[in-house]
Amino acid sequence: MRDESVAVLDIRSGEISFLIGSKGVNGTFVLRGFYSEKYEGYSVKDGILDEASFRRAVSVCINSARQNYDGEIKTVYIGVPSGAVRVQTKGHANAYPRKRKISSQDVDALYESGLNALMASGRVVRRSNMYFTLGDNRKYFNVSDLYGVPTTMLKGALCYYFIEERFYESVSAILKELQIEDLHFIPSTLAQAIYLIPQKRREDYAFLLDIGYRTSSFTVIYGNGIVHEESFDCGVKTILDRLVSEMKVEFSVAEEMLATSQVTFSNIPEGVPWGVGQRKEYSAREINEHIKWGIYALTQEIQTFFLKYYKDGLTTGLTVNPIGLTGEGVLAIQGVSGVVSNVLSRLTEVAAPDLPYYDKPTYSSNISLLNMALSDRTKQSLFYKFLNYFGGKRK
Repeated sequence: MRDESVAVLDIRSGEISFLIGSKGVNGTFVLRGFYSEKYEGYSVKDGILDEASFRRAVSVCINSARQNYDGEIKTVYIGVPSGAVRVQTKGHANAYPRKRKISSQDVDALYESGLNALMASGRVVRRSNMYFTLGDNRKYFNVSDLYGVPTTMLKGALCYYFIEERFYESVSAILKELQIEDLHFIPSTLAQAIYLIPQKRREDYAFLLDIGYRTSSFTVIYGNGIVHEESFDCGVKTILDRLVSEMKVEFSVAEEMLATSQVTFSNIPEGVPWGVGQRKEYSAREINEHIKWGIYALTQEIQTFFLKYYKDGLTTGLTVNPIGLTGEGVLAIQGVSGVVSNVLSRLTEVAAPDLPYYDKPTYSSNISLLNMALSDRTKQSLFYKFLNYFGGKRK
């Protein structure tokens, strides 16, 4: 593969995407290939629902890329759905006998000793920080700000991301068959949080609701780490299945109903039809109620989430900061932002890439993963490692 490009495999709960891209100018990206394929799906409860369908979708995407890309694909960054990720946090500190200038070696040592102190089993695919301190109560959100600073103690609010072993083995086996063995796993929601939510907002509690096809996730972010996260088997398909069963229609008709309905929190008057001119007319009010039922099911999960983690008291940030909505469900369920806001009594806003053509929440996962993969590749460069080894930026 060309040095400036990275390859990303984004595994969503109903579709797989494979993209090859590099950095452009002014925060943009240059895509040299973008391929997507639907598959049977992924659920929180059962994982990959059909291995054959999953294998076929991955193979189609990567083989399509190989046919149209003149470079060699040796390394792939894989976006892991939140349902296959377990986040554990740890406050940890390392003390030194005398003052020393912090380098990347010291930060690595803090992460390693923090993981040992956590005493958790499983496969860690990533680590990040909410923030660091040097014993003076000042929070450092960017690790590079630590380098070269003399101190006798380094503290961190650290996050470790464990991948479900069954998911890891399935993905690794398929890519190995495709002659790709250099794999880097990235938690998808972490990538979205870092890319979609401005750093200044992440210096307080920030929230992200990713509404997918089969699954959705709710994430609380602080700094560069995830505080709490849960995934639910509740998404676009939940609503489609409800329309099929309650409206007694084919799945394709349910899709059309959802695509052409603007869900509203208030009731639609009786007698307003949907499907004027068709052989059979349906009640727009009834359709709206079934779509709202699916949104209510999701908001109930979020309310349970807050009761579980924050029942003993809410900080100002937890109640004031808006919930960012992203994922394919934001476009598929027209009006979902308003209903979520009304039910939860919280401000909401759509979170999407600020890019031409890709400025839709449907692309949030794709572009966020590409951004993090490119950042990872830069950090792995020899120059970056050399710079950080000797203390990073100088005071």
